[in-house]
Amino acid sequence: MPLRTCCSSSLPSNSVFPLSLDVVVGERRRAGMSGFGEIIASAVGKQIASKLGELVTEEATLQWRFREDVDVMVDKMQDLEAVWRDADDKLRRRGGDGEAVRRWLTKFKSVAYDVEDVLDDLEATELLKKSQPKLKLFFSWNNQILQRVTMPHKLKNLRGEIEKIGKEGHDLNLVRNQERAEGSRNNETFVGSSDEGLKSGVVGRDMEKDKIIRLLLNYDANAREDISIVPIVGLGGLGKSTLAESVFVLDKMANNFEVRAWVHVSKEFDLGKIGRAILKSINSSINLDNCSLQVLQENLKKELAGRRYLIVLDDLWEEDGDKLERLKQMLQHGCKGSRVIVTTRNQSVVNKMNTGVLANQRKICPVPNSDQINLCVLSTDDCWEVMKQTTFGPDDDKSNLEEIGRKIAEKCGGVPLVAIALGQVMSEVRTVEAWQKIRDTNIDLGHRDHKDTLERLMLSYYYMKLEFKMCFAYLAAFPKGFVIGSDRLIQQWKALGYIHGGDEGKRCINYLMGMSFLQISKSSAIRSSPVHANAPRELTMHDLVHDLATIILGHECLVLNATEPRSRKKAKRRYCRHAQLINYQNQYKVFNDLPGNIRSLHVRHSEKQLLPQKAFSRTKYIRVLDLSGSLVVGQSTPRKKLLPSSTIQLKLLRYLDASTLPITSLPKSFHTLQNMETLILSNCSLATLSNSICSLSKLSYLDLAGNARLSKLPDKFNLLRKLIFLNMSSCSKLTKLPDKFSLECLEHLNLSGCHELKNLPQDFGNLQNLRFLNLSDCYKISVLPESFCLLNHLKDLNLSDCRALILLPECFGDLSELESLNLTSCPRLARLPESVCKMTNLKCLNLSYCLGILELPSSVGDLNLQILDISAGALRHLPDSISEMASLTQFVVTSGHPRVFGEAQEIKKRLKLPGRTVHRVCQRPSGSNSIVELAHVNCRELLIGSLQCVEKLKDAETVKLRHKSCVRQLALHWNKRYMNASLKRKMIANECSAESILERLIPARNLEQFMIQGYTSKGFPNWMSHISSHLPSVTYLSLFDLGACDNLPPFGQLPNLRSLYLQKIPNVTKIGKEFYGEGGTCTKLRLLQLKSMDNLVEWWTTLSGKEDGEFLIPNLHNLELKDCPKLKFLPYPPRSMFWFLDNSNEALVGPRLGFWELSSSSLPCRMGIKNCLFQPGKWRRLEQFPTLEEFSLTSCLGLRALRDVIRCFTSLKKLSLMSLEDLEILPDWLRHLTSLQVLVIKDCRNLRILPASMGNLTALRVLMLLECKGLDTLPQWLGQLSSLRELHIRDCPNITCFPDSIQNLTALEELYLSGSSLLVRRSRRENAYKVSHIRKVIFEPEEEPNEEQGQEESQEAWMDRLLKIDGENPWRRREEREELEEASMDRLSKKYGEGPSRHREERQELKESWMDRLWKKYGEGLLRHREEREELEEVRMDRLLKLFGGNARLIEEREELEEASMDRLSKRYQKGPSRHREEREELEV
Repeated sequence: MPLRTCCSSSLPSNSVFPLSLDVVVGERRRAGMSGFGEIIASAVGKQIASKLGELVTEEATLQWRFREDVDVMVDKMQDLEAVWRDADDKLRRRGGDGEAVRRWLTKFKSVAYDVEDVLDDLEATELLKKSQPKLKLFFSWNNQILQRVTMPHKLKNLRGEIEKIGKEGHDLNLVRNQERAEGSRNNETFVGSSDEGLKSGVVGRDMEKDKIIRLLLNYDANAREDISIVPIVGLGGLGKSTLAESVFVLDKMANNFEVRAWVHVSKEFDLGKIGRAILKSINSSINLDNCSLQVLQENLKKELAGRRYLIVLDDLWEEDGDKLERLKQMLQHGCKGSRVIVTTRNQSVVNKMNTGVLANQRKICPVPNSDQINLCVLSTDDCWEVMKQTTFGPDDDKSNLEEIGRKIAEKCGGVPLVAIALGQVMSEVRTVEAWQKIRDTNIDLGHRDHKDTLERLMLSYYYMKLEFKMCFAYLAAFPKGFVIGSDRLIQQWKALGYIHGGDEGKRCINYLMGMSFLQISKSSAIRSSPVHANAPRELTMHDLVHDLATIILGHECLVLNATEPRSRKKAKRRYCRHAQLINYQNQYKVFNDLPGNIRSLHVRHSEKQLLPQKAFSRTKYIRVLDLSGSLVVGQSTPRKKLLPSSTIQLKLLRYLDASTLPITSLPKSFHTLQNMETLILSNCSLATLSNSICSLSKLSYLDLAGNARLSKLPDKFNLLRKLIFLNMSSCSKLTKLPDKFSLECLEHLNLSGCHELKNLPQDFGNLQNLRFLNLSDCYKISVLPESFCLLNHLKDLNLSDCRALILLPECFGDLSELESLNLTSCPRLARLPESVCKMTNLKCLNLSYCLGILELPSSVGDLNLQILDISAGALRHLPDSISEMASLTQFVVTSGHPRVFGEAQEIKKRLKLPGRTVHRVCQRPSGSNSIVELAHVNCRELLIGSLQCVEKLKDAETVKLRHKSCVRQLALHWNKRYMNASLKRKMIANECSAESILERLIPARNLEQFMIQGYTSKGFPNWMSHISSHLPSVTYLSLFDLGACDNLPPFGQLPNLRSLYLQKIPNVTKIGKEFYGEGGTCTKLRLLQLKSMDNLVEWWTTLSGKEDGEFLIPNLHNLELKDCPKLKFLPYPPRSMFWFLDNSNEALVGPRLGFWELSSSSLPCRMGIKNCLFQPGKWRRLEQFPTLEEFSLTSCLGLRALRDVIRCFTSLKKLSLMSLEDLEILPDWLRHLTSLQVLVIKDCRNLRILPASMGNLTALRVLMLLECKGLDTLPQWLGQLSSLRELHIRDCPNITCFPDSIQNLTALEELYLSGSSLLVRRSRRENAYKVSHIRKVIFEPEEEPNEEQGQEESQEAWMDRLLKIDGENPWRRREEREELEEASMDRLSKKYGEGPSRHREERQELKESWMDRLWKKYGEGLLRHREEREELEEVRMDRLLKLFGGNARLIEEREELEEASMDRLSKRYQKGPSRHREEREELEV
């Protein structure tokens, strides 16, 4: 293994020297400040001598010389280390012997590498010896005897090299030098945030930033050019990219431009690369494999047409006019007002872009010279300001360092990149002496491009932390503009010996980011932001910083272009240690040109090629091998593709990335790679994983993600005892984990998307160090093992979309360190264990779309949650304790039961959390429209009502909704009922049509819930044709009462849509392929609710509506259809777990339902049928639902007997029969439903008798007989129901007594009796002995217990339990309740006269009393039944007519139109002057 590196050199020839000595004896030692020599002395002289001694005894003829070689090597290397600092100082000062000193240092480092290679080779040989039989080794390429013969000779040769270098150093008069001291390393704090970098990078650039914003946002329809190019020109390091980014990330940019993209161009101008980057930013799911430039241009034309975009072309160097013209042709298709920002170092690039056909036609060209941004250097004061932001805290004393700091700021030369880097190193040593050394240090790099800037950057490198220098220099092994994940970079550093572990790697990354030597990739920052601060980041670096790293690494790094023979001839360099192989196209001989001592090899830009079997036979010292840049690697055999056989000869290999290569298995001898630490095989074609991988005792990082054919892991997988990271996401065929899964070091485990994984091993709790666990989309996991609760260090747990999960262990609360728990879309999870309330470290709890959880633990308020999401759930009420959760900062409730929705709003008020802002548009007495007042409103939830009152479109534009990124829930309401004649004329003339208004109310991109009600136009604005790019974050979409609309936008393209609600859109008759757009699949859609879609005839579930296409709604959890009598799904319905059909007879029509292809976790398990008149043939369709566990029949007229098809529900656990007025008999085959646990019979008045066969239902636990007036006796077989726990009898007047057999029901614990007076009386008196054994008996309760309520919920919708009672939009329902309350307030005002607002308590009591009567009268179904709502409205209007007389209707229309004008309303009710704003607002609410 490599040792830590520790050298403070500022040039390639004196960089850090990585040596590998301590690991030979199995002990790692931290390198101190004493450098190379001390490590050699301690590691070789004290530790390795014993191991080498064993080798000496076997080599008798060389024994005495071998010991002498080791001793001499130790002494010489110690001497050399003592003088290399003198060489460093001489070289930095550019003395007369500068070149000679440079060569000496290069040789010194080369010998150090050679020593490490030999000793690592020795260690690898010893490891291999332990892992294989001796006989097998003897006949292998790794013959031990041969190794032991050659090793002493290698050491002897190295001794000679070291002595030679020592002599040369003496000839150069190099003397011992003191090491440079560093400041304290305690309490280190590194700037690792991109926000800080942005803040520092724009100091002194306020004018330029404001100018760019103005140029981007000032849209002039009469502008000469269609698309403007905004150039930012300046020298390297002046902050061009940072300035562009500081503007690019503003919310106003995201909201003003439909499309944003960032492309790092660099010197390598590649139109294909630019086109792909832009397309990926627009549509990340688009497939661009093997796309020609023409295809890319066609796709860009299609994606950009009619859309306003903002594209940044960063670091553009190309000056060829023809190439730049083709670039402009690629970008010309955006709509007018699109912008391109170009950052470049050369004004000539801008001048060239101002030429050509497109520029002369003013289609796309740079802005005038006066508007172009030319960056100059910063002043010394600005540089010092940048340095202070990095160096000091807000309260630090700067007085004693201010003067020296300003002197150092002068050395920055006005370059912010240098100021940031120097500020970081200065923050590490905040002493006068240390800063004086920095001030007095000078660097001379001789003649080269950007000499001054690079010398200033070199100064910051010279004072960089020693342990991070080699990590930085290694970045030169990547091409300019590279992007790499932080976790993979850390693993490569670790493989090369520069760091010890992940934590140290994170420190290094944060340190380099603090210096701006590393940056978060702009493109990755745009696509998404990590949820957790320690999530892997995609990193890149500034070109100038890359130049610095290249200078430092010098001859150690080369780029070998396989298509250029000249570069191949130059490749044989003695000092090269890192290589890139590019443009490989089966030039097999190129591998002979690779230097034999390279330590890392990256194959790039070598698509679809084969690597020869002996590709790595000459490069046996490789530690890092990255083959991810070549798409096909292996043998010519088409059926079995393997890695090149020479791979297994790389004994020192520690990092192998073979991702995306179609290899089907690993070589049999893969276990010989005993030093392997990181193995990345993601998105390969692995079908099996042999046991040989289990012999890799040092393996700590294993990535197998995306191997969709892999079905299992090796049985001996638990032997990987050092494994820390395991990613098996999207291994969709994985069925099980090994029974022994005790990986005691494992910290990160990702099993997301393992659809076939059925359970976790029983010893899963032995993963004691596990911190991160992702089980999302594990469809078949139903329970977690009891040992799961032993994961007491777990911090992040994701169980989202675990469809089959039914319960959590009771001990779940033992996960005391858990901080984030995601249970989104676990529809079958019935409850949370009480112990959850003990998880005091839990910060985020997501219960959205949990359709089975009816209540939360009462003590849930004891948690210290910051985020709680219960959206689209089935909760019936909220515990009072939540209102005491002071830690809560975000409470998300987008839809759900109305009661819960109301309780949530009250809790938000109590906790002072942001609530919903309601604004009803009206004309003010001054003549202005109230909608303009929303321009200054910022809130999270916003409802804009009465949009029909907008009379001028410019007023709607004033709102600037797309700038309001804080708005996450938006409801837009039109009330066409109260439009006056003037408004109707304007709408007919299309002046203020709903479409025109909606065109100007484009929401911000991060909107999550979107509701539209009462929309009156036939079509939708153009932006909704590209709704997926405008609203990519929308999860909930509701459309209600769209009377004129006859076609829907492509809502199926919304990438995150989880809930879709459509109601009362009468003119939509078909939903076909246009709904999905191009490439749209509703993979995340979980809830689909369609109501009162009277004329909807077809909904295609494939693009063609036939069975030959991809199923487009594959993961639905709940399908609710109400009053959709004509609807048919073609070729078959969505794959839903829960079904509710109400007056939707045709939904099951079709040749097949398509369920035969589904996994068991996706099969239907609950169904409710109501008001459906099925013919016998349609009933037979239910044969395809054999997996149903709950089934409900309600109000199906003409049904005299249950259909035989129900007997095929062999898994049925709950059966509900309600309001079946014609039902006369229950069939004998009920006895075959042996799994039945709950039976509910309600309002079946003609049912006379319960068949004796029901006595065989021995699994029955709950029996409910409600309102069955025809039943006259309880049969004797009742006593055979041995598992019965609860018995409910209500309003069954003809049942007069219990049978004697009820005494046999020893398991019966609860009995509820009401509405059967004789039965109640006898059970209390003469027959009391029959029920005396029952623990809980309740007679005639005032309110029927929850069980009955539950049945009425089932009768109404199944949505009360399954989120179905809230199928209707909560915003709409609340508005209707507000209208009802308004009528009440009329009476209230009349009663109290002038002072209603003062009598708050009395008013509240009256309001609550009125609401109680209203709900009691109309029931919870009030707002679900359209007819009842219309009756209520008529009653309200009659009351108003009576109150206001003949002018009441005019007054009503006027007041509805101007609901927000409370001055007039106050005057009418004589409530006092308009200044009592608070009282008026209370009355309005």
